[in-house]
Amino acid sequence: MVGAAITHQLNLLVMKKIILYLLLVALSSFITGNSKNKPKHILPFPKGSEYKVIQGWNGKYGHTGAANYAYDFIMPIGSFVTASHEGTIIKTESSFEDNTKTPGKENYIIIDHGNNIYSRYYHLTKDGVLVNVGEIVAAGDTIGKSGNSGASAGPHLHFDITKDCFEWGCQTIEFTFKNIKENPLEAGKTYKSN
Repeated sequence: MVGAAITHQLNLLVMKKIILYLLLVALSSFITGNSKNKPKHILPFPKGSEYKVIQGWNGKYGHTGAANYAYDFIMPIGSFVTASHEGTIIKTESSFEDNTKTPGKENYIIIDHGNNIYSRYYHLTKDGVLVNVGEIVAAGDTIGKSGNSGASAGPHLHFDITKDCFEWGCQTIEFTFKNIKENPLEAGKTYKSN
């Protein structure tokens, strides 16, 4: 009888510790913000490469409203673009010529990262999509080549992340790059992918 009472007390103590641990994990996620609320990605170009941000968040040339959390990296046409996070390629376009300055004629890649989070890579060069719809990619995999297609004032990569929808006009969201210290990035600064 005494042994059963001690076993029962030990089981209650273990259960209390498990519940306390789960509450602490939940509280920690709430305080620091979990990855669903503020995704962490890597810079969208190969390790060791460095490019200048010509326009960052809330930039006056198209980075307002739904597009306010976007970056434009100055990149020569044909520079390699890499996946910012693992995911599945869900939509691409690569038939448009560079230097047309025509809105709606952008070449792009869209990756689904799960949890209704999408990364978007715009202004790729003609035939610059190097992946296929349905293909699964890892963070850092080469997916395309930068360009100057569509409504673009010069060769660059437009990169952003959306939640719940991925078409142009969907609201971009805040995110961080986990392979550099400074977040958000600043226009006019050059960043190296580590």
